[in-house]
Amino acid sequence: MNSSPSASAALRAPSPSRCKSLAEVAYPVAEELERVREFITERVFREESFAELLSHTGDTVGWDRLVLPEWMERALYQTHGSFESRTRAMSMHLAARGGKLFRATLILTTSRALSRIDARAPKLAAGLELIHLATLLHDDVIDRADLRRGSPSMPALFDNAPTVLMGDHVFARAFELISECGDMRLIASSSRATSAMCRGEIEQLQWIGRHDVPEGAYFRLIEMKTAALMGACAEGAALLAGHDHSRGAWHRFGVTLGLLFQMTDDLLDFIADDSVLGKQTGSDSAAGKYTLPMLILRDRIGGPRALRDFLEAAPSPEAIRAALRDHGVLDESWRRMEDLAQSCREQLDMLAPACADLSAQESLHDLVDFVLLRDH
Repeated sequence: MNSSPSASAALRAPSPSRCKSLAEVAYPVAEELERVREFITERVFREESFAELLSHTGDTVGWDRLVLPEWMERALYQTHGSFESRTRAMSMHLAARGGKLFRATLILTTSRALSRIDARAPKLAAGLELIHLATLLHDDVIDRADLRRGSPSMPALFDNAPTVLMGDHVFARAFELISECGDMRLIASSSRATSAMCRGEIEQLQWIGRHDVPEGAYFRLIEMKTAALMGACAEGAALLAGHDHSRGAWHRFGVTLGLLFQMTDDLLDFIADDSVLGKQTGSDSAAGKYTLPMLILRDRIGGPRALRDFLEAAPSPEAIRAALRDHGVLDESWRRMEDLAQSCREQLDMLAPACADLSAQESLHDLVDFVLLRDH
């Protein structure tokens, strides 16, 4: 069974006419996103000497390999002055992990759709972005990876203990920001999401390297590890807007969007261009993490033992891609992702009566399309 060119091609190279970039979707909330950037810069890098202390624990490395979002480049240059500053280099490494602000865009766009953007929304958005960043730092330790998105990982540069402590520091700053929103329900929602992320990481440990991972376990893991925080983003926006009665529906939309986000990420791990993705394709499978495409392939080639034999033959990334294509895995993955995207759209349509800003509601639909069709 061959994969249709349209399915895999659409994922590799989204058509600009079909899918807005994240920057285009976020344009209406650009002013609020700038506030988010200011909060992140201020709370994590400017107010503390923590980064200065931590920078001295690392060996001399080639910092020019790090890719930094333009907004953080400007902020850190103003903060630390010299381009060669070790403190600035440390900050660059952290910033490079969380510069896209997808979760902040979800919060601010949802807030705008429900009402005028509450003054607290950028602070909540910064807090949840920092929770995401802190989990990435801890993931660096758990996964024992030397590289992340083409850059040296934090443990590779600074060792495990400083990395864990920096993650804890970022967590503390995140909840400080959320607490300043003055609503205990936001703290409870964010805490539940953080707990789910930790439980997901713990459960994933038992499945690493196993070829018999049930599909149900895969979906449970990505709901805890990725979707739970996006659910908290959408729910938090509803709470700030005073839509207590629909907070559960907004949480479900965020969770569904998060599932779609992770499924797209997992497929891109096999089919995206390395230079665009920022890491070697197939890296999850190489680390023993068998995501949905590999589980579908496993079931189509004969089960866990067949998958083990296939992988033990040390196939190249190109050979794995060919197997996914030839066994119809790309088509099946694409179909499931389209179904999930349609579920997101239907949930948004159900929530439409609560939306005060129709252009912002349309931006949420654009956000769904971006998640489905992105190439990195």
